[in-house]
Amino acid sequence: MEIYDKAQALAKAIGECREYEQLVKAGEELAKDKSTKDMVKEFLVLQAELAYGQSMGAAPVKKRTDRLNELSVLIKNNTQAQDYLQTYHTWQNMAGEILQIIQQAMAKGMSILDR
Repeated sequence: MEIYDKAQALAKAIGECREYEQLVKAGEELAKDKSTKDMVKEFLVLQAELAYGQSMGAAPVKKRTDRLNELSVLIKNNTQAQDYLQTYHTWQNMAGEILQIIQQAMAKGMSILDR
């Protein structure tokens, strides 16, 4: 079906996208330093957990917020972590916009649920 071919073309375009290639390269560099990689991973997980909790109406957990703040200070002093996170956020913004375009294209088929 044509839609699958276009999805495959999108997947190929993503793989060839400059921002995605930069993210992969930054990830490969980050992986060379396990402690920095672990710090960045913990930072991203904590950010996601706190954001999810907030979206569900939960109050932030002080212990997690404090740890996130500690990690933020460490990351500010680590160029490799900063570089990865900047590249990661650039890609995340782009990927979010792409996903939004796809969701909007599919929204009409789901509109029956709005009634």
